[in-house]
Formats: sequence, C-alpha cells, structure tokens
Amino acid sequence: MTYKIDIIGKSTITVDDGDCILESALSQKVDFPHGCKSGNCGACKSKLVSGDIYMMPYSEFALEDSERKKKLILACRAIPQTDCSIKIVNENKEKTIKQSIKELKYKVSKINKVTTDIITIELENISDKKFKFLAGQYAELKFSNLDSRQFSMANCPSEDKLEFHIKILGEGLVSDYVSKELSIEEKVLITGPFGNSYLRENHKGPILCVAGGTGLAPILSIALSYQEKKMKQPAYIYVGAKTENDFYYLDQFIKIAKNNSKFKFFPIISEQKNTSNFRTGLVTDVIIEDIEDFDGFKAYLAGPPPMVEAAEKFFPNLGLNINDIHADAFYNKYEN
Repeated sequence: MTYKIDIIGKSTITVDDGDCILESALSQKVDFPHGCKSGNCGACKSKLVSGDIYMMPYSEFALEDSERKKKLILACRAIPQTDCSIKIVNENKEKTIKQSIKELKYKVSKINKVTTDIITIELENISDKKFKFLAGQYAELKFSNLDSRQFSMANCPSEDKLEFHIKILGEGLVSDYVSKELSIEEKVLITGPFGNSYLRENHKGPILCVAGGTGLAPILSIALSYQEKKMKQPAYIYVGAKTENDFYYLDQFIKIAKNNSKFKFFPIISEQKNTSNFRTGLVTDVIIEDIEDFDGFKAYLAGPPPMVEAAEKFFPNLGLNINDIHADAFYNKYEN
C-alpha cells in the first residue's frame, strides 16, 4: 500500500506503508529541510494540514507538546496512515543561491590519514555540472557498491573540489572501505546538497561555532567562507578533542585568526590534563568563561550526536534563541 503526500508548495510524493515522510521525500529528490533524521533536531518540522500520521518516538526538544497539539509533526518520524497534506515550517528563506538536489560523479584526487581514526579525501568533479552548496551543508557519498553515507563538505563553496572528513568506525562498512580499499582516481557518486546548518551570510551578529571529531569539516567550511566573504562580525570557534593527538587542521583556523582579529579560535582538550599548549575541560564550560552575553548570536554545532544534543539543550539556558541554534547531527545505523 502507498499513500500520496502533498508537500504544499513543493510536490506530491508517494510513501510506502510503514515508511516515513522525510526519507521518501529525499529518495524522490525533494529538497526537504532536515538534520538528524531521528527526531532530535527539529529541522524537518512540518504542519499536518490534512490526513493522519503515526509519530515514532522523538525528542521533546525537537517538538514540544504544545506544538504537537497544533498539528506540527517531524517528517523524519511521521509514518502516514492515510493520504496527507503537509506544509514545511522550517523552509529555508535565507539561501543566497537557488539549490536543487543533484547527483554528480566525482573522482578521488587525494587521500590523507590525519589522525589515527580520521581520513580526509578530496574529490574532483568529472561531471559537466557544478555542485553548489552553502558552507556547513553535507552530501551523500556512494563508494563502490556500498550504501550511501552522509558527510559534510569541508571546503569553501567557491572551490571546484570537494573535501570530506571520514571517521574510521570499527563496525562501519563504508569507513572500513575508505581506510583500506579506496584508491586515487576511483569514482564516487555525490548527491546533495542537504542540511540546514549552513552559514547565514545575511546575519550581522556574532557567530559561535562548536565542533568535535569530524564535525570540524562543516565548521572549517564556515570559517573559510567567513574569511572569503570578509564578514565583519566577531566569530568564536571552539573545537573539542579528548587529547591533543585527536586534533587536526588546527593550522587552517590559526591562519584565519592571524589575519582577522575578530576571528577567535580555541582548541579545547577534555581528557588530557598534562598539557600547557591547550585549554582543558568541557567545551561548554570554556565558552561560559569567554562569553557573558549571547544576545544576537547564531550558533553552528557539528560533531557526535550526543555532543550536539547536549549543546542544543545547553545554549538556550544561556539566552541563545533556539531558532539561532543550527545543527545537523549524523546518526549511523548503530545509533538510530
């Protein structure tokens, strides 16, 4: 059995019985705002105009009870029970370029192991179309005959190349393939762009970025774009790691900071105490020490889902408007 879902202002899609609206929309190339795909971030929030749906479990941070009573839903948790009409409420009105989901072929041009468990790859476009994205967004990558996985672009959107940072997971088929078998000149299929945690270039207030692990990739893209666009507001970049051996690409952030006094970069170590080179402790504690007033800030969070979820709950308590907190937390199948 299939159901017809009218996404008002976009298109009508079909959803198989038992499937959620978001995954069906994305598989049918509909540009639908989303982030975690697991009911934790609220990026896919929509209004149920007509029809019935079943909501799988979700975080109350992403959708409050008061919103649910107003027929708001999360498309990533909504399983249709009838034909439905929905309207996206988090539609992106700040894009500076017209975006459409594209599927393009690239080839591997560089492979580098930058830490014991992180590999960076650079891809060269071999299609006749340009891949356009906003700093902070991500794409789906398909290697060989493996299932697609989501990775954030680490480069500035103006560049022709694409750079991705991939964490090696013990149980990860894709990361295992990348670390052991991926070769130069190999073809990779790119689909995107996706994501709602992109740099708002029209925002004039201060910027706060928090990154952990390979979450450094989208934050680096944002930092490079900030530099290229000659943005004038203060930017505070915090990158957390367990030990100093887990850091990489610090030089790129340091270079930006040296050329712009308003760009502040802080690498933080959480577990290694015997170091004089870096500040230590929890990233959130360090941020509180540095910033007294969060009025007018926009925050961009990227990293492991537990870190992103904790930060999303933490910052509103400091006065940061929930609508000014942007994050795309990625969950693999072992975390969903």
